[in-house]
Amino acid sequence: MRHVSRTGRLIALCLAATLLPGCGAGESTPRPDHDREQTAPPPCPGVNVSGLGDPDGSDPVAKSYRVLTEPVYKAACAGDDRRLARLIDSAPGGAQHFATNTCQGCDGSEIVDMWRNDYGLDLTELARLLETPPHWTQGGVLYLRGNHLADFNRGWNGVPASWSGFYPDCRADELCAMDSELADTS
Repeated sequence: MRHVSRTGRLIALCLAATLLPGCGAGESTPRPDHDREQTAPPPCPGVNVSGLGDPDGSDPVAKSYRVLTEPVYKAACAGDDRRLARLIDSAPGGAQHFATNTCQGCDGSEIVDMWRNDYGLDLTELARLLETPPHWTQGGVLYLRGNHLADFNRGWNGVPASWSGFYPDCRADELCAMDSELADTS
């Protein structure tokens, strides 16, 4: 058995370090992962609740819809599927009464998974949808952007206002396509 002195081991270690990519010969040493710049999430300027005669969304009705839509917006912008699922499940009637593309008997988690897996939805697309000017309807506020549609109802007869629907593919649902056409004409 050969014994290598401590000095010999240190020299061997130093030589090995100079052979590593990015080490020695004037190249920079790689930074540990915790020092690397983190990729910032996309900026989230805020949900849009502007309306006719109220471009900044400051009237009482717009403010109430801001309170209703902001949790959905923030969760979508952060890509937080768990929070979105909880918002779906906690709405009046739960996931069974949430309007979306077909998902029989699904809970909130399964609905969000469907959006991602079956429709290839990046949740930030939902946030971008909520940044567009809404369409005010008799039943609440509706957001339409491209093929995506989100609906927030104003509540009725003791049923509180809530996030009532989101379609990642409006063309695939007859009711959504009809709502989309009505919103485009308003």
